[in-house]
Formats: sequence, C-alpha cells, structure tokens
Amino acid sequence: MSVPQQQFDGFRLDFPATLDDARNAVRSVIKWLADQQILPDECQQWELVLAEAANNAVNYATPEQSLLTVRIEAALSAHDIEVRITDHTSGFDWPDHVELPEDDECDHGRGLFIISSLTDHVSYLRGKGHNVLCLRSQRKSTPKPHEDTEATLELMTAEVASCYETLANIFRLIADAGNDVEPVALASRWLEELRELAGADFLVLRMAGTEAGRLPIVGGVPSAIAWDPLLELRNHDAVETLAAVTRQDQWFDESTTFATADPLRKAGEHISGLSHPLESGGDLAGVLTVGVFKPRWEPSARELNVVRSLGDFLGALLHGLHRRDEANQSRLMKRELQIAADIQRSLLPAELPQTPFVHCAAHLATVGEVGGDYLDAILLPDGSLLFVVADVMGKGVPAALFATAFHSLLHSHLDLASQPSRLMRRLNKAMFAELDRADMFITAQLVHISADGLTLQVCGAGHAPLLLSGGSQIQEVCADGPPLGVTADADYQDFSVSLASYTHVLLHTDGLSDVVSGGGILSRDELHTWLRGVAAAASDAGTSRDSLHRLHRSAVDAASQQDDATFMIITRGAQTLTANTQNSLSHAKG
Repeated sequence: MSVPQQQFDGFRLDFPATLDDARNAVRSVIKWLADQQILPDECQQWELVLAEAANNAVNYATPEQSLLTVRIEAALSAHDIEVRITDHTSGFDWPDHVELPEDDECDHGRGLFIISSLTDHVSYLRGKGHNVLCLRSQRKSTPKPHEDTEATLELMTAEVASCYETLANIFRLIADAGNDVEPVALASRWLEELRELAGADFLVLRMAGTEAGRLPIVGGVPSAIAWDPLLELRNHDAVETLAAVTRQDQWFDESTTFATADPLRKAGEHISGLSHPLESGGDLAGVLTVGVFKPRWEPSARELNVVRSLGDFLGALLHGLHRRDEANQSRLMKRELQIAADIQRSLLPAELPQTPFVHCAAHLATVGEVGGDYLDAILLPDGSLLFVVADVMGKGVPAALFATAFHSLLHSHLDLASQPSRLMRRLNKAMFAELDRADMFITAQLVHISADGLTLQVCGAGHAPLLLSGGSQIQEVCADGPPLGVTADADYQDFSVSLASYTHVLLHTDGLSDVVSGGGILSRDELHTWLRGVAAAASDAGTSRDSLHRLHRSAVDAASQQDDATFMIITRGAQTLTANTQNSLSHAKG
C-alpha cells in the first residue's frame, strides 16, 4: 500500500485496485477518523459506507484499469465529514432513485442503497478516464477545542521568523537589483538562493515576454539539465502551462502522468514539486517551478512561504525590469527615428527653384517618422530644370536609407540631367547590387524642362504616368521602363513633349492614387478631373498643390488608411512670381 503523498489538510491515500488493498485502505481511513476524535458509532457507520464504495471502485476495473491506483481522501470541518473516492474504471450510471432490491438474495443495488441511506449527501461524477464519488455527512458531535499554549507559541515564533527571513531576503533582492544587474544574471543568482532556502533540488523560472502565448525561460537550476527554452501556453497538458492558464498552484509527484511534451520530463522520472504562477498588476508575469528528485515532496510551512512570497516578489521585480527596458528601448528607437527623419528632410530642397517660365510646388507626406518617397527640383547651370519623383518599395528606415542613397547618386551625376534616360541607366547600374541584395526596388520619374519652358523630356522607371493639361484635355505620358533594382542592364527611353499647349504638369507616387475612398479610389478619372479644373482656372503651382492635398486628405480620412504620398505640380507661364510661390515644398507626417 502506498503512503500519503504531498502535504494535505486531511487524509489522502492511493492504493492498488484490488479488494484486499481496498479493505486495508478503508481501515486506514477509519483509523484516521478515530485519531481525529470521531465517535465510535460514526466510525462504524462510515466503515460500512466506505467498504461498499471502495468495493465498487475496484469491482468495475478491467485488467488494464486494475493497474491504475484508486485515491481515497477524507477531510473534516467543524460540522461535516467528507470523503472522496477517485477511480480510473469505466464507471457506471448512478440511478436517479436508489432503492433496496426486492430480491433479498440479489446484491446488485444493495451497496448503493447502504451508501445513500447512511450519508447526508452523495454525488457521483463519471468522466473520461476517471470517476469521483463524493460522500458527506454531518458530524454527530463537535470536537472540543484543545489548545496547546506552548505549541501555539512555537508556531507563532516560527511564523514570525519565517516572515522576517522572507522580508530580509526581499530587501537583499531589492539592493541587488539596484546595482544595475542584468535581469538574467539577477534571476540566475536568486534562483540558486531560492533553491537553498526552499530545500529544493531544482527550479525553473519562465517569464512572460513580448510574444503572447509563450513563456521563455529566464533561468533554471541546476544548469546541467537541458531545460526547454520556450513554453507554449497552448500545450495545456504541461504542468507549468496549467499553472499559468489557471493562475493556481499545480502540485506534481510520482503519481503524476507527465505528457510527452511536458518540459518537466527533462528533470527525470521520480520528481515531485510545485508550479507556482507569478502575477504582476493582475497580469501573468511568469511561472516558477520548484521540485525535488524524490517521489514526493513535503515542504515545511516556512519553505512554502519562501517559495511563494520571495518567488512572487522576484517575478514582479523581473517583470518591472522588463517593462523598464522595453520603455527605454522604445525611447531610444524613437530618438533614432527622429534623427533619421531630420537627416532625410535635410536632403530635400528648402524651396523649389522657380524661373520666369516655370513654377513648381510639391508636397511630401510620410506615414511614420521616415519614409521611402523622394522628390527634388534642381536648377541647372543653363537655366533648365530637372524634376525628380521616386518611391522606394516599403516604408520606414530601410526605405529611407535607399532614398538617401538615391539622392546622393542623383546629385553626383547631374552632368546627365538633360538626358533623363542616360541618367536613369546610371542610377540603376549604381544601385542594382544593393537593391537586389535587399530584395527591394525603386520606381522613379525624371523630367527635364528646357530653360524657355517649351520642351519637356521624361523618363520613367516603373512609375505612374506623367499627366499634362492645358485646361480642356489631358495627356498621359507613359515613359515606363522597369523599376531600379530589377534588371542590371535595363534599358530606358526618353519621351519628348512640346509644352506649347500645356500649362500644368503633375508628377506623383502611387501613394496619391492607391487610397480606398468609400468603396472606390482616388482614381485616374478623379485626377484627370482635378487637373483639368486647376488648368482651366489658371491656378498657380502653390494653389494647385494645396487643392490636391485637400482632395487626397479627404480620401485618406474616409478610408482610414495611410501611405507615403508625394506629388509635384509644375506650371508653365510668363507671369511674374507672386507670394503664393513661396513655401513651395510642404511636408507632413501621418
């Protein structure tokens, strides 16, 4: 017969599923009741009940099921006696009404009648793989209070000493954490301390990280055990997972059947201990598992207090340190992004160049601090102008880095500005290797306008068409070669357009038109309608830029969607510059 397992406020015994062991188990329960000063007639009554109940738990066992143990538990309160019997048989259906069999020689049903008649409450829970019979009766006599003053004083002294020891260790832990120790090093050091204080053989500490549903290991002792680095919370069969999900202590011992994927199997076969959930501010902070290399662990009240109190504080402290590090990292990243944004904005012209014949205005908007859109307008020595709009695939810092490289290469090859196709080939050749390595590409559009404002040359690399209008018609120029970074030896062509009949030109990235708006998009037709309108009204470049910005902003707001968006308006005319042409480049962060 097995002996009582872990510490339990009552009686608990596991015994083999045989009739002889069942009878011995019943005798052990009755002896325990007698030791608890239960009256002899009550003990005799419970002996009849438990004999029938234990026999039922054994009689229904198949040969395979008889290899599994039956558990009997008894507990006392001030008013009741309660006994639970758990077996691993197929069980039976408990009848709605228990009656004495009419045939005096028939034993079937007689045991259930005895059980029901001699107890105040009976419940039978039949489950898959195990069944639980719960029996309860009111005590016939209330035990007389007995107080051992000396024992009480000893217990109080031990509790005070335990609290003082725990408090002293917490102060030591706080002081240690104040020395700016790395959280992992702090956890490893205190796991060793905690193992000694708890009288344990091994400990495992897992803390909630940034990834939901997983508990990575922070430390485990002894280090010789190859603890699993990650605990998946969806593995509900693992002891540590049960502690995390239920937020309740989970005991384990030699009778525990560990799932195949349970990380605690790494500690060995004959282990026992406790998995204790750690909380911080109502959130799950982690799980601390403490155990011994023995079939059962019977920790003292002091050892349990150390595990729970000091373990809770260590978990809360590490959780706080993790949150602090996350906040510091977030602030550092934000600062770095602000610096990157300042550098990127410094690459843009403060004001776009204007000539007596050509005026321009532009707007660049990024979703984050930095983006992949780029624009430029360069006044060349002969009075002509080069306009550039580009879009690096993606967003954020990688896109901004390639946009910066694009700017540097562009300004180092301005000798080719009057031949946009040659300049585009030079840019593609210079950037191909890096773009290909990063699996990225750039769409771009180069527009060269002569000094007199009458001739336009355009070359595109996977970019949206150039739009021109004189007020009554729209022309699209699809000067479209492959994006930069797709083919090392890509060929690009120049397209020439006479601007004699056009007054307004629009260059833009796809962020301007790829916006969902009420089920549609800021479509080609809408852009055409807008461009005809500003051309017919002879709106200057700044006014045209502002009206297109408002149109795009309304589409973005309706769609609850954002993207980097860049566009440039070029107007051609002989009028004198006005105040509206100042602040020709606007910039916004979404």
